[in-house]
Amino acid sequence: MTPSSATTDLPVGGSLPAQIFGRLEEAIIGGEFTPGSRLRADEIAATYGVSRIPVREAFSALAESGWVEIRPRYGVYVRQRSRDELTELFEARAGIEQEIARLAAERRTDHDLEALRDAVERSRAAAPRRNASELTQAAADYNVALRAASHNAVLGTLSLQLEKRARFYFAPIAAEVGASWTEGQERLLGILERGDAEAAAASARRHILETERDVADLLDSEIFSD
Repeated sequence: MTPSSATTDLPVGGSLPAQIFGRLEEAIIGGEFTPGSRLRADEIAATYGVSRIPVREAFSALAESGWVEIRPRYGVYVRQRSRDELTELFEARAGIEQEIARLAAERRTDHDLEALRDAVERSRAAAPRRNASELTQAAADYNVALRAASHNAVLGTLSLQLEKRARFYFAPIAAEVGASWTEGQERLLGILERGDAEAAAASARRHILETERDVADLLDSEIFSD
């Protein structure tokens, strides 16, 4: 498999393997490369107009990050989804996101709130259209704004890492869960505007666990590896 034409331009900056890694990671997270599919170095090299050497380096980085499995003599394959990991992932997210929300309620600025409101408005607009791409981007922007509002860079970094893992699971069903995402965002935004730290933590935890339930319900059981 190769990336779509929309992702064949490499970003500016960083080493070539790092640029290729970023593009391939995003393609895996977004579902462009489906779990179990094989990534071929020659095809990807041709797509980006590079040699196979930086592609192989990118493959190694993807393997270290847990996105692919390198099978000697067989090739490189996108990792499968796991029901156990889904549960563990959202348990971890619930703990981190509730603390981010607690801090955001205490520390948010007017600028932070405006960024959150903007993301919620775009979620509201995208939900009736069931546009998965718009919903996913609006959710990502909301999370960026929420992390910024916490004014805690360490928690923000941990949250971003887990968000990438979560997107690997919910990207296939973003259109179906978009309305519930928007409801959760709106609920938390109202609490942040009031500055209620404990209620914000509870709301964030509830939103994460509701999302886990929706993902588990909507993803067909055959999508998970044993």
